[in-house]
Amino acid sequence: MKYIRKAIALVLAAVFIAALAIGLSVVFAVRNINVITIDYAVDSDADGTDEFAEAVSRIEDGLSQFEGKTIITVDEEEIAAVVENSGGYAEFVSCSRIYPCTINVTVRERLEVFAVPVDGGYSVLDGNCEEIALKAENINNIDGSPNVLLENVPADDYSLVTSMCESFGEMFSSVRAFAESVSVASDEIEGDSLLIRLRCGVTMEMRDYKERSVEKAEALFNAFGAAPDYLKLGGVMYCLETDSGAIRVVLSDGTVV
Repeated sequence: MKYIRKAIALVLAAVFIAALAIGLSVVFAVRNINVITIDYAVDSDADGTDEFAEAVSRIEDGLSQFEGKTIITVDEEEIAAVVENSGGYAEFVSCSRIYPCTINVTVRERLEVFAVPVDGGYSVLDGNCEEIALKAENINNIDGSPNVLLENVPADDYSLVTSMCESFGEMFSSVRAFAESVSVASDEIEGDSLLIRLRCGVTMEMRDYKERSVEKAEALFNAFGAAPDYLKLGGVMYCLETDSGAIRVVLSDGTVV
């Protein structure tokens, strides 16, 4: 009798634990997944670009696989992977759990900045020089103007271009607003030079660009900002490092600053 009572108690305990587990799994099952967007709409009533809207739609469809799962078992990396596979125009920012049954996922629109000529069109890159999409024409999806062309720039130097363009953007509000193209030219005497052609017609030349690149870029940008207006309409200004280690900029009229 004694053993029967213990057995019954154990069975009841097991039933209770199982019921509790099932109850908790129901209470904490994911029912709501909200996708919060950060976009760059050009109109106050717009909701981002068509490409971003399509990416968000794919993200919402992909996240539906987590509905019904226990909220604590949904992994952030799995959510980020869904965003990453949404087509290129969205990037994962964060996710948060709102107990008992809601997950909020924040995604940001990726902006077209650069374009690399490839067979049949262009590989469009964001501000970090990471590919977004392949397009037949170099037309920005937000404002319809061209993205900054990257020509003959080694992929290994993309991070260098990114850091320089960040400085450019900080000084002149936008890389695309001022720069038309970034290219690399080789010369037997001068070595490898980075050429930044501005939309105003001026070309900035950075000689031996892999050495002290950010310093040289800042020197060029500062010299351009301080130059008289008539020197901003065309010509070539270049930056170099002297034998003493000083960085100098030569304006298109031969002035050294």
